[in-house]
Amino acid sequence: MEFTVMHMDEPVAQVRISENKKQVSIKKLVPDSYKQPFCGDREDIFRVYDFLESRCYENGRADLAEILEAAGMRENNPWEWVKRTHGVVYDDFIWIRFPGENLAWKDVAIR
Repeated sequence: MEFTVMHMDEPVAQVRISENKKQVSIKKLVPDSYKQPFCGDREDIFRVYDFLESRCYENGRADLAEILEAAGMRENNPWEWVKRTHGVVYDDFIWIRFPGENLAWKDVAIR
């Protein structure tokens, strides 16, 4: 599993996770700043999961069941959400590009 974290059209981090999810590599392409979601030195699956989860709907939302149903999903799975939405949220410019994609910010932006 791998992906590139983008800030608009600038790659800011490359993330690789082994199949057994025991080895994680976060290669920072820009220094720690507002563009870098992985500030600091910690590289583990929990950090990546927290980042992915931050790109999804909150589990406590009253309308989560309706949102999941509209998306054709049974559970609020962060990995499934980011595969569908590229991790785009309304209030920042961070998103996720997957290997083989040739997408730009204009292709995924929601505002």
